[in-house]
Amino acid sequence: MIKLTKKNIRLQIKKNKKIYFAGDFHFGRPNKNNSQLREKKVINWLNLISSDAQDVFLLGDLFDFWFEYKNAIPKENLRFLIKISDMINKGINFHYFLGNHDMWVLNYFSELGIQVYKDPEEFIIGDKTILVGHGDGIGEGDFGYKVLKKVFFRNRIFENLYRWIHPDIGIPLGRFFSGTKKAMDVNENAETNDKRIVNYCKNYYNYRKINVFIFGHSHFKNKCTIAEDSFYYNCGEWINGSSYLEYDSKKFQLLNFKN
Repeated sequence: MIKLTKKNIRLQIKKNKKIYFAGDFHFGRPNKNNSQLREKKVINWLNLISSDAQDVFLLGDLFDFWFEYKNAIPKENLRFLIKISDMINKGINFHYFLGNHDMWVLNYFSELGIQVYKDPEEFIIGDKTILVGHGDGIGEGDFGYKVLKKVFFRNRIFENLYRWIHPDIGIPLGRFFSGTKKAMDVNENAETNDKRIVNYCKNYYNYRKINVFIFGHSHFKNKCTIAEDSFYYNCGEWINGSSYLEYDSKKFQLLNFKN
């Protein structure tokens, strides 16, 4: 059963401006040194696009683990967050779709000026209707994760109980269970996950005519046709690659950032 979004969010691209989509940075994986190098690369990308960006869509799993306490957040990646705050102060809009590694947020990102979404959302951008999301827990299959997401990850009781654990214990413990030390290669599982998201998009199209579907999560950079007037893009990942999607009101382009 397809769960349709409740509303369309309308955006209009200004002259000489663009909209960008990227995600799955997984800051923290597989170790501190590699993560810091990746953070610098992402900041360099943000520097590149800041001259013409109007809206930036962050497609989730920005952090390999994020758990936000009422009075504490993970201290790493502050340079990345400061860069986003600086771009927001210059009038650039940020949209953050929570992933399966970074869904435990309270209000920190909202206070920075970032619009936060828990589920896929429809946008009308110019003459295109676009569905954007992270990509976890949708489509057929992946039942084990869906149960975990419902019972634990999206359970407020479990989340509040976890906050009773001191941050000096809770954050390292969360990183351990998130698999931070694993390098996470792009493999056949990535393509399988991407096919699941693609099939979800095809089913969604049968209920509502979407021109462009944009997701992450699978770590499989991809463009494919959903229907004659509908296309799917997966923005890939930044652990082994550095791909992103650009829209200038005329065309979408999957690009690779060269640091």
